[in-house]
Amino acid sequence: GETMNNNELLTRIRNAFPNAKSLNGPSTDTAEEKVLSFAGAWLAFRKNDLTAEQLTILQTLSDQNFDDQRSTNPWYRFLTHQSNDVPNSAEQIKQVRLIQIHLTFHDTTNTTELTAALKSLFNCIVASFYLNSRTLIIVQTKDQQVLSNDELESILQTVESDFFVKVQLFLGNFWPIDQQLPLIFNEEQAVFAKSTVPVSTLSSLALDYYARPQLRRSSLAQQLTTIIRQEADIQDVIIALYHNAGNLSSAAKQLFIHRNTLQYRLERFRDLTSFNLKNMDDLVLCYLLITSFND
Repeated sequence: GETMNNNELLTRIRNAFPNAKSLNGPSTDTAEEKVLSFAGAWLAFRKNDLTAEQLTILQTLSDQNFDDQRSTNPWYRFLTHQSNDVPNSAEQIKQVRLIQIHLTFHDTTNTTELTAALKSLFNCIVASFYLNSRTLIIVQTKDQQVLSNDELESILQTVESDFFVKVQLFLGNFWPIDQQLPLIFNEEQAVFAKSTVPVSTLSSLALDYYARPQLRRSSLAQQLTTIIRQEADIQDVIIALYHNAGNLSSAAKQLFIHRNTLQYRLERFRDLTSFNLKNMDDLVLCYLLITSFND
């Protein structure tokens, strides 16, 4: 059947084990607790609450799942906090980025060929391993990235139809190789769990991960959004302006209205709300507000 995405997996585990404690980061097992991570999120389970069978299932689903050659892969061990040793292959390298590829299989697929096809999209690969049965991690050094995100997206469509699989890809930032890297990797996994598109990056998901949840909890933000929405159809104007980096001519073209009409609407909006959408700070705040309370 359909495989779950990382977010669903985490939600199901939390629902099945309501007593599991969320941890801010990796920590070691204690006499009473078993600590495991799922999609980069760390949970502590009380050993007394788990049957042997449940423990086996949790270990299989977790990122620390030792069922194949990964257990000896130094990058796997380093990035999942099982070893503090920076891998030897990192000696000559200043920075790496971690590319996460999440797969949803519709059929039994030959993963060897699929892995080769996915790895062929990138050069300067230092290491690669499966974090779990559905997540391929590629460790890549700095190079001139040959493919743009749009090109990657169209190649992925071909891979998807060839292998009957759904692929989502997250291009991490380049980071120095030190003891912070495994913690950053955890955070990038949590950020990636928010993705709904084929190719995403930290920049494309940052608002969803860091800003929107905070705004949704704010009474001030809710009140501001109500005020902004008093102006009819302003939502489309704000989104068009944001996507065109504040350029009035481009936004007007996208909205199929005359530049002067847009100008007039911005002035009216300013009178109503005191937000000046020609000012980048005002525009970004209004964009964040209307998109945070959209669903």
